[in-house]
Amino acid sequence: MFNWIEDMANMGARRAGSKAGHMCEEYLFEKLTGFGLDSVKKEAIPVESWECSNHSFDVFTGNDYQNIAAQWIPYCAFTPDEGIEAELVYADPSRFIQGGSWKGKIVVTDICFPKLDVQLLRKFSFGFFDPDNNMDSIDHPATWVRKNWHFYKKAFQKGAVGFIGILKDQPGGSCRMYAPYGFKEKNILDKPLPGFWVSRNDGDFLRDAARKGFKARMKLEGTREPGVTHNVFGSIPGKKDEAVVIHCHHDSPFMSPVEDASGCSVILAVAEYLSRKKDLDRTVVVLFTAGHFYGSIGTRQFIEQHRVDIVPKVALEITVEHIAKEALEDKDGNLVESGEPEGTGIFIPFNQDMIDAVMTNLKENEVKRVFLLPPEGPLGDYPPTDGGDWYEAGIPLVNIISNPVYLLNEEDDFHWVHKDRLPRMAGFITDLIKESEKIEKETIARVEFRGLKRKMKVIKNLARARTTKLGTRPVY
Repeated sequence: MFNWIEDMANMGARRAGSKAGHMCEEYLFEKLTGFGLDSVKKEAIPVESWECSNHSFDVFTGNDYQNIAAQWIPYCAFTPDEGIEAELVYADPSRFIQGGSWKGKIVVTDICFPKLDVQLLRKFSFGFFDPDNNMDSIDHPATWVRKNWHFYKKAFQKGAVGFIGILKDQPGGSCRMYAPYGFKEKNILDKPLPGFWVSRNDGDFLRDAARKGFKARMKLEGTREPGVTHNVFGSIPGKKDEAVVIHCHHDSPFMSPVEDASGCSVILAVAEYLSRKKDLDRTVVVLFTAGHFYGSIGTRQFIEQHRVDIVPKVALEITVEHIAKEALEDKDGNLVESGEPEGTGIFIPFNQDMIDAVMTNLKENEVKRVFLLPPEGPLGDYPPTDGGDWYEAGIPLVNIISNPVYLLNEEDDFHWVHKDRLPRMAGFITDLIKESEKIEKETIARVEFRGLKRKMKVIKNLARARTTKLGTRPVY
């Protein structure tokens, strides 16, 4: 399984429409074909391929320009060839009203992450498997939620020419983050200003420079052109006219062994095993979706394109993402391994049969540090996974995800993959598929805890309010 991860990660950044992305699609297609799956296909999805070829950010300190390490924000506008030179201005998140003119300036602000509320997750979970009793020690921000990103849109509305976001709460101090990428954005391509992320380590300098109105230079060059990406899928036939979908997205922000070559390796392992056994009651659809980092377009397109032939047959959808080690900061602010797997959320249906099936197989496969969570609640309208749209489509799901703090960053490297957890997770999913065959399709979909479901809607709105600034939702 780790060899598969190495194969995919060494292709490079597998972004939608990229050369590495196409290599990964072909790799997965050949794997499924080699396993002997039926009707293996690649289905094309049009996208806009966006690639940066050159970028820089420099601040004038009075005598000369000082270069600041910066990471481009995906799908934002490019600068003219000569770049942009403009005065900095600070957007203070603590102020209700932002004074002064932003016209023709580069806006600097702090991008913050809310705390991952483990106690809230525990309180409203269906249960947890934490045999070492250490999940309460999880202490890091929810780095997929970016507070104050609304200043980007405000900067454009007020006539600014550029945007700089200081990643104030990023553990480890990296600026090399690939986000936002379309998940819960109305339009991933609607980014009319050139923009960069910068490290918290440069935060004090930049805030001071912006308050003093220092000048800065931005250059962001690249290409944006029509492209194509592909969903890859095949099937392992069963006896019934029903199906289980097992799924992971195949695209990535950087080399990203964890995000999400690790998830793909689990699905490949399950597919290879089940294709040899050939003793399924329900057909298993093995699905690798495109464009998670393009607004989860692959999952949405697959559901729409197969609304007649596949979706009505699906009794259960299973998504797995990120087989990861937990990272902590040491006394010097560097990321180090905690020695534990990253805490994992598993989103499951509102009924006891599925709770029992999931919990039993977690324990048998020793997949620990797990919360069983409702499919909607504190973390949103549907699971924050690439499979979440199946819940919106009315399909019961088991979605497995962990979110280590380096997940969206270039720092995601091979040593962060939790090797021991790979076969455990593959065993859990395989056993869950077999266990779910004993449960009728209607039973899997049954909502037993209607009161809890209503409570989750209330909690969802309260949680959203906690991460909202003046009525503006954060971007995920």
